[in-house]
Order: sequence, then C-alpha cells, then structure tokens
Amino acid sequence: MTIVALTVPDDLSAALHVPAERLAFEIAFAAATRLYEQGRVSLAKAADLAGMERFGFASRLAELGIATATFDPADVEAAGEAAR
Repeated sequence: MTIVALTVPDDLSAALHVPAERLAFEIAFAAATRLYEQGRVSLAKAADLAGMERFGFASRLAELGIATATFDPADVEAAGEAAR
C-alpha cells in the first residue's frame, strides 16, 4: 500500500466536529465517496480507500443519499414489461 501524507490546518478536526484521531478516516471517507460519485473508482475500491468493508461503505453511502446501483433505463423498462 502507498502512504500519502497530507498537510491540513491544525483546527480542521474542530471545524469538522470530529476527534483528531478520527480525522484521517474522515478525509479518506470523503475522498473515497467523491471518487466513487465521479465514477473514477468502483464501490469495492472506494470502500478499500475508506478502510471499510464494501457493504458497510455502501450502507454509509445510502445514508448520505448516494446511489450504489445504477440501472440503464432501457433495462428497467424491459424488466417491467417482462413482469407483466
């Protein structure tokens, strides 16, 4: 694994309302979430970046209103027609 050092303001943990020992997790989670939203990494890779297991990461995304499954509208329509 590669270690990336990041310099942040001393008061960042206070600004984010998180304990200093949780700051690295918060930053990694935010980066993983954004990269996933942009489609630049898979759900599994984003969860790995956040230091979480995949289903726990997906659950957190759902709590934030971020979709973890996308469907092609044509596939959804075809499934609906097949169910009729």
